[in-house]
Amino acid sequence: MNTLQHGKLLGYSFVTWLSFYLIGLPDYYQQWPFWIKLPLLPLVTLLYIPITKITLKKYWSDGKHVINSCWLAFYLTLPLFIYDYLLLGVYKDLGINFVFSYWYLSFFYFSFWLQFPYIAWRMEKAEGRR
Repeated sequence: MNTLQHGKLLGYSFVTWLSFYLIGLPDYYQQWPFWIKLPLLPLVTLLYIPITKITLKKYWSDGKHVINSCWLAFYLTLPLFIYDYLLLGVYKDLGINFVFSYWYLSFFYFSFWLQFPYIAWRMEKAEGRR
C-alpha cells in the first residue's frame, strides 16, 4: 500500500468513528437499553458484509482481498480504539475500563479481524483465486 492509501483509510476510519459517535449521542449509546444494544451487534455485523466488499473493491484493484482486508481491519479497529480511548478513557476519565462499560464498542475491536478476512476469502474463492 502506498502513503495515499494509508491516508485515505485513516480518514475513512475517522469518518466511521465520528458517524458511530454522532449516532450514539448524547452518551455514546450508554443511554440505550441493553435489549436494543444487543441485537444491534449482529445487525451492524451483517451491514458490514456489503460495506466490506465495496471497500475492498474501491480501495484496492490488485485482487488481494485477504491481505487488504487485514489492512481494513487494522484501520477500523486500532484507530477507533485510540479515538474511543481518548474520548472515554482520557476525556471522560474512565481509563482502559471503558472497554467493559462500553462492551458493544469492544466487540468490534475483535470481530472485524475475523469478519473482514473471512469475507475477503469468500470473495477470492468466488473469483477463483482460492
